[in-house]
Amino acid sequence: MKNYRITLIALFFPLFILGLITCDDTANNEILSSWVEYGPNGSTIARVISSRKDCPNIVLNGEAVRMEVRHSPDNDFPVLVCEVVIPPGTNKASIKGKFLKLPVENPKRIVLLGDTGCRLETGDPPQSCNDPEQWPFKQIADKAASFNPDLVIHVGDYLYREDACPQGDAGCEGSPFGDNYATWDADFFAPANRLLRKAPWAFTRGNHEECGRAGKGWFVFLDPNTPFEKCEEFTPPYVVDIGPLNLLMLDSSAAKDNSAPSDQVAVYASQIATLEASSGDSAWFVTHHPFWGIGESSGELFMINDTLMAASDNVLGGGINLVLSGHIHFFELLNFVGSRQPQLIIGNSGTEVDSLVTTPFPGLEVGGATVNEGFNLNQFGFAFLELQDDGVWQMSIRDVEGQEILACEIDGDQATCFP
Repeated sequence: MKNYRITLIALFFPLFILGLITCDDTANNEILSSWVEYGPNGSTIARVISSRKDCPNIVLNGEAVRMEVRHSPDNDFPVLVCEVVIPPGTNKASIKGKFLKLPVENPKRIVLLGDTGCRLETGDPPQSCNDPEQWPFKQIADKAASFNPDLVIHVGDYLYREDACPQGDAGCEGSPFGDNYATWDADFFAPANRLLRKAPWAFTRGNHEECGRAGKGWFVFLDPNTPFEKCEEFTPPYVVDIGPLNLLMLDSSAAKDNSAPSDQVAVYASQIATLEASSGDSAWFVTHHPFWGIGESSGELFMINDTLMAASDNVLGGGINLVLSGHIHFFELLNFVGSRQPQLIIGNSGTEVDSLVTTPFPGLEVGGATVNEGFNLNQFGFAFLELQDDGVWQMSIRDVEGQEILACEIDGDQATCFP
């Protein structure tokens, strides 16, 4: 009889273990996406997108806490979005046995991304979303994850699939479109999945996340504030303290490029002043629209952003060392004669890239200051920054394969590249 019992245990124990594994995998499959992001007032927020009917527990330093509902399923977004503010001092956080990446003190490795979605907009040639060579965001995100960043900064524009793929176009056939979960998943969450789990993120709202475009999805998923009752054109600025410097986060999604409406100028002037007062000794100003970007279309130069130039009067506080933006679909670094901060643009991480600026940069004027030197690339990729012991950020511009195509450095309020 004893041998018979032992035989039964031997037979059924593997099935019991397989059942546990299967149940655990089923539970994990209910979590569609998970990530950690920085928020206002020094907060760190854990979020999940789930197919469950109720929010899961998050285990913080060994203690289970029920996550709170941020969004309940509806027709456009038939998923549950849950969140919890992670208390200071938390060093371990997990959901369904999977650990989340929490902020590290004084992060030294940063990935910069921007303008990542696949362009499907009436009036523009459709981007081939089904071709990884034509829309390589997943490869870029996966390669960026292999650099083991401590922080990821996205400078805005996540959803570009605004209109249906033209009939008969195999390059984008079957693509979802519009401000809904299927499109957000295709354009951002699915391709960014590995990188989302690799490090905490600082998210910037782009003009594609305006209220008339993908604003609902922005507020459902990524906006760091407590939920608003409706889509807001302007959201409060906030500061992210990452130790070596402050990130001054400005929602410039509505800022007009080629005009400066007085109502917008007044709002942004107030918000810029608030951030300047919080800059400390060293800060990067992070916002989707460049203050002083230079582009070229059909041989003609253009300078942007008129609204931000007017709101700042083309002067930013002394503690601000760099302006980090996206919006123009290439990499650009501009240095200016005098005390103006360098303008860095990372807009080449997936959306079809723009034409290079062929006009020599030195001597060009933007916003009342003269460009001293400028660097411009329109290859798909991302930027990787690593803090050195002497306080200098070594910045490498990387291609889809992660290979360095341009070496740069940021030393206080000085930035340059080495062709």
